[in-house]
Amino acid sequence: MLLEKVLLKNFRNYEYQEIIPKKGINIVYGRNGQGKTNLLEAIFLCSTARSHRTSKDIDLIKNGQDFYYIEIEGKRDEEPFSISIHSNKKNSKNTKRTIKVNDINIKKIGELMGIFNCVMFSPEDLDIIKGGPAERRRFLDILISQINPPYFYNLQEYYRIVKQKNAYLKILSNSNQDPILLDVYNQKQAKVGFLINKERQAFVNLLSEDVKEINGQFTKDKEKLEIKYNSEQKELCESEEEFYEVLSNNKSKEIRNQSTIYGPHRDDLEILLNNYNIREYGSQGQQRTAVLSLKFSEINIIKNKTNKNPIILLDDALSELDLTRKRALLEKIENNQTFITCTEKRTYMTLSGDINFFNVNDGIIKGF
Repeated sequence: MLLEKVLLKNFRNYEYQEIIPKKGINIVYGRNGQGKTNLLEAIFLCSTARSHRTSKDIDLIKNGQDFYYIEIEGKRDEEPFSISIHSNKKNSKNTKRTIKVNDINIKKIGELMGIFNCVMFSPEDLDIIKGGPAERRRFLDILISQINPPYFYNLQEYYRIVKQKNAYLKILSNSNQDPILLDVYNQKQAKVGFLINKERQAFVNLLSEDVKEINGQFTKDKEKLEIKYNSEQKELCESEEEFYEVLSNNKSKEIRNQSTIYGPHRDDLEILLNNYNIREYGSQGQQRTAVLSLKFSEINIIKNKTNKNPIILLDDALSELDLTRKRALLEKIENNQTFITCTEKRTYMTLSGDINFFNVNDGIIKGF
């Protein structure tokens, strides 16, 4: 996977900017607030159709403008590809977005998955550790969707079913209706939910094996990192029928709660460092290292599943890491095209190999 061109129009603080990245490591440096992270955000958006910082597309439009436009060009196995995203304001809160792959409009976001694989590490990713279960599910879902686009469609269908079921549960809790339709919803939820759980568990098993080794490399085997998949059902169901039985046995409870209380939308990842929950007992540096271990495991899984090296985006990734961990990180990105943001160019001046520098100043990027 190689990114050869990035074009931005009215994106965040960029009015118009075109850059030609190089193979190897691309260092994007400059003072805080100049647009370094915005560049990485735009690249990541072309991979997943979502920002790592906001759920509102309108937030990405430059102040005073009515649209933003992103275009990237690159190669997969020496075959050229292009992705463009054009978002226009409809009103003060909403936008209309058009995504094209190789100049052809796509109708569903799922069609974008797997075209351009990249892995991003940003300060916001510490929420995988510090945040709630939704952040950890999001990490897992993005990873799986890039490799297995049908999973993304199953995920969309599952949440649609849960939304409809929750609306029906509220009706049931306030009336004496026969809950016959609830069985239909439970059957649909069990069918798709089982597939999601099965896929998640398989990927957690891969992560669990990999993060132990990677975190051990970062810490010289002084720390042991473990990942476990936790379900509201205590143990994951082994069949669609078993999943449906769990839902059927808890119909009364769900009606009282007016919400769907079992299923993958409630599951979580447990991250342990030396057998203790890292969220509660890990230091800032240990938590940051754990997230990096998860991200590099993600890189390995994508490479093994697709036989392609994903693009790596590291936003302020080396701060708060000691020298040993910094060296271990840089060794791991050797064979991937990588973008690293920092405030000081000199931090990377002593690196050998294919290193390229881009300076960002108030939304203007210059290569050196």
